[in-house]
Amino acid sequence: MNPRGLWRSWVRLFEEEGADEPRFDPIHLAVVLVACQAAIGVLFWLLWTAMVYEGGFGSGEGRIGNLLALLLLAAIVEALRRADRRHARKPK
Repeated sequence: MNPRGLWRSWVRLFEEEGADEPRFDPIHLAVVLVACQAAIGVLFWLLWTAMVYEGGFGSGEGRIGNLLALLLLAAIVEALRRADRRHARKPK
């Protein structure tokens, strides 16, 4: 293939799709990446607080922080469970 043909095939990869094709928006990808990183950070912080902060559950110093993190984790798990059950009951 000649260089002009290679260039055209390269440019064709980035051309706009038709109206019936789904549209890709880079902002959506950026929002998903930032939201995932934030959720992972919150999960890490909660798990660290529940299990490691001030010696964990065995120590008396950090029991309030450990208990609050554990309660918050339990509330999140319960909210996710209820959302899943609500979705499973919806008729299709």
